[in-house]
Amino acid sequence: MFGVQSNYAQTTKINVTLHARVDTTQAEVKAVAQLWINYLNAQSDSVYDNPFWNAAEKKQYKDFDLSRAFIYQFPARQLLQTYSPTVLSVVKEGDAYAIRTLFAAEGLEGNYKKSNPWCITKLYAINENGNWKLKNALPIITQHWRHTTVGRITFIYPPHHAFDSRLAHKANAFCDSLSKVFQFLKWKPFDFYITENSDELGELLNFDFFFSGHTTGVAMYDSRIVLSGFGSEWYPHEFVHLIVPPANRHALINEGFATWLGGAMEKTFKERAHILAKQLAKNDTVTFTDVLHKQWGWQYAAFYTSGAIWCEAAYKKGGLPMVQQLLAIPPDDKQLITALSQIFGINKEDVNQFWRSAVLEYQFIKPSE
Repeated sequence: MFGVQSNYAQTTKINVTLHARVDTTQAEVKAVAQLWINYLNAQSDSVYDNPFWNAAEKKQYKDFDLSRAFIYQFPARQLLQTYSPTVLSVVKEGDAYAIRTLFAAEGLEGNYKKSNPWCITKLYAINENGNWKLKNALPIITQHWRHTTVGRITFIYPPHHAFDSRLAHKANAFCDSLSKVFQFLKWKPFDFYITENSDELGELLNFDFFFSGHTTGVAMYDSRIVLSGFGSEWYPHEFVHLIVPPANRHALINEGFATWLGGAMEKTFKERAHILAKQLAKNDTVTFTDVLHKQWGWQYAAFYTSGAIWCEAAYKKGGLPMVQQLLAIPPDDKQLITALSQIFGINKEDVNQFWRSAVLEYQFIKPSE
């Protein structure tokens, strides 16, 4: 392998290695590699008018790099110094160049080894007015996919996918009902991309190997896009995120509300609540704070499901007005505890016991009930 040419390496903040496959004797390959290196060194974890990205996508998307939120679980300077980027290949595909990059670390020990590599990205460079600019993989991969519009949802899927009209109509009706029941503003149309699994979904988000932020569903409210990795026209959890108006809302309530109405990880809310209750019954020491800080129960979707159980409890106690109070809780854990105690009329020190009792009720409720 060889690195960036020395006269550039002296000025870079992020050390980027070029694999021997990247033939910089070819002028276009060299220019595209340089473009990508420049981007990684230009606050690639931040949203601003980045000069290295194409103008059309910067105008189309609020957060134009579709992989950004998944890669940068830590600030770019910190992440990219640990998981150093190695450009594996720069290959011509039609009029564009595909850039494949490995983000990997050396010397990791213990469980940290299991997070290595962090990811492999694959995105593109296109010629814009005589200059190379970066471009997302999504429009290139899906340029020949089929489009079917039902109501205000446009379903976009590969040619081999058998479109299910029944589920498509069910999806549109669900969104209409949700908006009406909770008195949200009329929802705007959105595109629903269907892939068969999380790896195919990851490809639409610029990943050749998808680990960082790995998921089976993504909702982009501002861009009016849902991505599904379940091979289906039905994904109610992500639909909720496209219908509920965005707010400065606590994540537990935001995900909990979507889980309450749309389930999570291919299971309904009651199925999730039943699973969580059975596991919680086996552990007398787990607290709501443990779940809130994601220190327990991730394999049981405890964070999402606990938020959903708070929503269900609020609805039973005070109907829609009380649920709307939950939706107004800001993203601060102390304010969350204060708000929950006020909404449910309990002392702050009793929030944990209230949560535990509410969860444990579901161990006796069959998910089908």
